[in-house]
Order: sequence, then C-alpha cells, then structure tokens
Amino acid sequence: MHPEKGLIVLMGYNPGYSIVQSSRALHIFEEITKYYPETYLLMQKSKNSSICLDNLICIKPKLNLEGKESKYRLLKRVLFRFQIALYIFYFITINKIDYVFLRGYDTILLYPFLKLLKIKIYYDFHGKFDVELQQLNRNLRAFFVKWIDKFILRYADGIIVVSNGIKAQIEEYSDKCILLPNGVDVKRIESTEAECPVDIPEDKKVIGFIGNWEEFMNIEDICESVSLLSNCMIVIVGYGYKAAQKIDKYKDQPNILFTGKLPQIETYSILNRFDICVLPYDKEDLHSQYPDFFSSRKTKEYIAAGKPIVVADVIGKEAWLKPEEHCLLYESRNPEDLAEKISILLNDKELYANMSKNNRELAKQFEWNVIVQNSGILEDIQN
Repeated sequence: MHPEKGLIVLMGYNPGYSIVQSSRALHIFEEITKYYPETYLLMQKSKNSSICLDNLICIKPKLNLEGKESKYRLLKRVLFRFQIALYIFYFITINKIDYVFLRGYDTILLYPFLKLLKIKIYYDFHGKFDVELQQLNRNLRAFFVKWIDKFILRYADGIIVVSNGIKAQIEEYSDKCILLPNGVDVKRIESTEAECPVDIPEDKKVIGFIGNWEEFMNIEDICESVSLLSNCMIVIVGYGYKAAQKIDKYKDQPNILFTGKLPQIETYSILNRFDICVLPYDKEDLHSQYPDFFSSRKTKEYIAAGKPIVVADVIGKEAWLKPEEHCLLYESRNPEDLAEKISILLNDKELYANMSKNNRELAKQFEWNVIVQNSGILEDIQN
C-alpha cells in the first residue's frame, strides 16, 4: 500500500481502554498503523494514563482542567480546544498529513484549514446528538449542535458510522458512509484473571449490566425484576443518566448492587462472574425507533464473555442478535416479562449452554482487526 500519512484526533479525552471513546480511538489506531505506519493519534495528556504507544501524541492543557469544581472550567475547556487546534495545524503542515479522523462537533474548528489543504477528512459519527439534547430539554445547545453537524457531515469526505441505524439517520450522505462498528478485544476478556472486586455471594445467580448508560437504557427494568426472581442478584457496573436518583431509589434493596465506574480489568472480572447479561433498551426513546441503531461496546463484551443475553424487543436493537440463538427478547418497560425470560434461561440448561457457545463464536466477527478490515476503510484511505 502507498504510505499515506494520517492523524486521528480525539479532543478532550485521555488515553485509556476503560473510556469508551478513548478505547475506540486506540483500537482503530492500532489496526490502521499495521497498514499505514505513519499514522498518529492525538489526545489529551493525563497524569494517570500509563498507555505508551508509538505515534501516540498527548497534549498537556496549558490550564488545569482537573476537578469538576474547577473555576472557569467551561472556559478552560474551550481554550484547550484552541490550543490543540493550533498544534494540529502545525503538526499537519510539518508532517504533510494526507488524511485525518475526527470525532465530536468541537472539531469544526479544523475544517476550514483541512479543506484548504485538501486533506481527506473522515468523521466518526455516532448519531444525532441534537436529538439526545432535545430529549433532555437542552434546546438551545441542541440547535447549535444540529447546525454544526450539518456543516461537518456535508464537508467530510467520509463518514464512519457504527451501525446501520445511525446511517439511516443521515440517508442524504449514505454514499460516503463507512460502516465500522464498535469492536471487542476477545483475548483481553478471556485472559482476565483478576479477583472480583465486589462481594457477591457464591450461591446467587448474577444478572448483570456493564457500561455507562444513556437515557435510552431503562435501568429500572433490571432493578424491578429482581423481586420476581428466586435466589438472584442484580449487579450494575458503571454510571449514567440520572444515576444518583436511581441509586438512591434502590439503595435499600439487598439484592441490587451499583458498583459505579471501575477500571476495565475489574469490570471484566465482574463480567466473568455474571450468569446473564441484560440490554434494557427503552421503547419510548427516539433512538429505539431506528432499525439496527444500537452498536454498543457492552454488547460485544457480553458475547465475548459467552454470556446469554436478554434484550428489550425494540426496533433499534442489534439486528445480528438472533432470538433463541444469541438472546431472548422481553417487552421493554415490563419487568415481569424480563424476569420470566431470565428464569427461562436459568432453568433451561441446554438453551443456556447453546447460547453461551453461539455468543463466543459470534464475538469473533467483532474483533477489532476483523471489523477494520471488513469496513473498507483501509482501501478508502488509499483512494
């Protein structure tokens, strides 16, 4: 292949496999550099990061961004975007970069410069963020994000999408969409030997959920189902939409455990303790109405660990999860139905074993090297 030079940019994120956005960028970077060694990844520097990779560039903010209570935090973040943009202008000019990968509406600062230099732009698009903001009644921000996205999508040379449902949101640009779903590091999950960091009784069956949930995840479905199950415990790893309210609501339930955010290795050790995993998509959320919209990392991690799955039967669920083969379906916002499907899996040993085997086999299709090669992005870079 022609030795194209590339730059992957992820503003505002530190290198780390426990962070979804960062993990995706790192894995894509690792795969692309196998074919295009002169590709670089640019991220924010963190004093806590231990990741060291060739061609990984970490920019230290001139102003301290640490701490949620940091004074003038928003202003400091804006100034850091300008700082990193200036560095990118310099880096691209000096190194004669041919293509860039961008993610996030804050990258709009780079577009005039990149178009002027005729650098190929790939935009990693994860759905219409303005729709999410509107559901949260953040209408002013949604207005600006909508128009920024319109500009970015129009002038990107290639749009990377993680699912067919997200592609359906932008049908007018379907001709320049490249499907590159979230992948999974199967070996990392299989090789995890760390002790479970939380106390889970050995005699309990564990029904689990991992990941930082968005508003389209109805965590209440899982929590409400536990009272209808025999000898089961609910373990929810992560944090998310209205998390404080949900944790407070169920804090007195002895069979529900919220662990909060954990490092990836600890998350995987808990995942290996799960008996069944749940995907509680909310049928009333707008995202659920796009066919095959969801492509979350957690789903790939579930199948890589060989866990049977119970998933809400919404239009947006992953199309490749076949009922009775990889999962059972339950009616969203119906904890009784969820509890019934969990009970079926726990009591049908043959179904459970077959589903576990099928999911481990299915996970091979979502290893990062496979999905990057199958996406066509490697060939597109060269064109």
